[in-house]
Amino acid sequence: MPLPWAQKEEEETATTEPVFRGNVEAPVIKNPVAIEQLDQFSYRKNCGTLFKNRETVSSAKVNCDRLDEFCEQNIVVLNNDSSQVSDDYDIDKDLKTSITDERLSKNLIRVSIKSLNAVQRKSVRVIRDGLGLMVEAPTGIGKTYAFLIPAIEKVIEEKRNRSIEPKKPAPIVLIIANTGTLVKQVYDRCELILGLKCMDDVEPMHDVKIDMLIAEHHFTRDACDIAFATMGKLKATIEAGDVILDNLKMIILDEADKMIDPMAFGMDIDNIMNKLSEEVKENLQACFFSATYPRDSDGSIALTTIQEKMLGDKPWRLVYCPRMPGYITQKVIRLPRPTKDIASHDWIVKMNVIRSLIDKDLEETNCKKEGPYEQTIAIFCETVGRAAQVATALRLLGYNFSPLCRLLTKQQQAVTVNDLEFKRIHGVVCTNIMSRGIDVSSIKHTIIMEMSNQFDTYKHRIGRVGRDGNGGTATVLIDHNTLLNGRSAAIIDQLYTFMDQSEQEIPEWLKQWFRSRHPQDFDYA
Repeated sequence: MPLPWAQKEEEETATTEPVFRGNVEAPVIKNPVAIEQLDQFSYRKNCGTLFKNRETVSSAKVNCDRLDEFCEQNIVVLNNDSSQVSDDYDIDKDLKTSITDERLSKNLIRVSIKSLNAVQRKSVRVIRDGLGLMVEAPTGIGKTYAFLIPAIEKVIEEKRNRSIEPKKPAPIVLIIANTGTLVKQVYDRCELILGLKCMDDVEPMHDVKIDMLIAEHHFTRDACDIAFATMGKLKATIEAGDVILDNLKMIILDEADKMIDPMAFGMDIDNIMNKLSEEVKENLQACFFSATYPRDSDGSIALTTIQEKMLGDKPWRLVYCPRMPGYITQKVIRLPRPTKDIASHDWIVKMNVIRSLIDKDLEETNCKKEGPYEQTIAIFCETVGRAAQVATALRLLGYNFSPLCRLLTKQQQAVTVNDLEFKRIHGVVCTNIMSRGIDVSSIKHTIIMEMSNQFDTYKHRIGRVGRDGNGGTATVLIDHNTLLNGRSAAIIDQLYTFMDQSEQEIPEWLKQWFRSRHPQDFDYA
């Protein structure tokens, strides 16, 4: 039986001899960049100057009655045995009566925090009661102040009762996050409400000492009551003996789903817990804040071994607030199937779609490419290389976009985020370094150029436009191969379910695609 790839004897076979078609001339590049002639010293110096002279965000909140009302109606507080806590478990809405320290309440009002929403109030109450705490609430709802306020109160209370000052930095409260950029942002917020920024009508609280444990920052060897840390710098500082944890009373994990993940920072957290004395562990209050947590098959939050170790046998409570439907408008754009024509390549089509989305935003806000801008845009890519390509292409087309990824120094990242906040640029092309915790109020549109292989990342990405309930638009670009690939198609399944639960308008093609994959979920009678 002849094999399918066997050639018949009478057929002409292809020649394997090379055919010489002449020498190929090298392309001529006009005005090439001479790397050795670039003035890198002046660039670094200029970047350092911009970093030191960054503008200060003087307002910490934009009031949103709709979001606050949704929190009031839908928030739930549960005990660790799953029993529900009564609705009147709360603190007063009025800052002047709910915050015991007059300086703190005055500073909060100065930065436009005139009242606390339900998530913040109930979280503060749980921490004040000395209980362990888990908070699951959507991005942009103000979780940062839900732990900063009671952390400051805890420090004031402990220092009032302390008779001997430690000789080395011995934090009372330890706040850990997954990136240095997020740690710096939370630290800046704490400085803001402590009155340590250069602003009028504030009362500085110099008795509360704060410092950061992050790369490119010199940690003080003096007193430190609240330490804001990344895991790598914290471990190194402890091993060097520059900080001790004998006075630790509270540990707070921001973006807790990443911090407790054994595949991310979970083992490092476990290592820190093993270094604590039994006395410290017994009195330690553990608090977890995140927009998402791992779930069991029945939909309940699944505690990891590390969380169980941190919470111990002490009672704890869960503060849960669902995502408010519709305050972020989600859109999905399907790209056509590519053909042999190079112009139909996914990358080229995506760039054309992104250009049209940017132009539409400029038209709606009556702005020009060169600025000034009414709002900004964040474009998410999966890799550093793709972010650099897209940012370069947009700049060549005349759009004022900057890259934001791990290849930039911490100073460059801070300068870019500050430019974005104050609308000196129209947007950023970023990796997941921007997806968690970074609070930029000017962003009103996120464009997901490439979907992540973890759907929770999508929730965090679109949350960049939901700061303080401002809302905005999130647009996802889906190419033909994504719908065919099993793993990425499963992510689109989750996207469909999420949009349906969020009461979003789902395009007809996506409905049909989902039905073809899950016919058992639909009643065709």
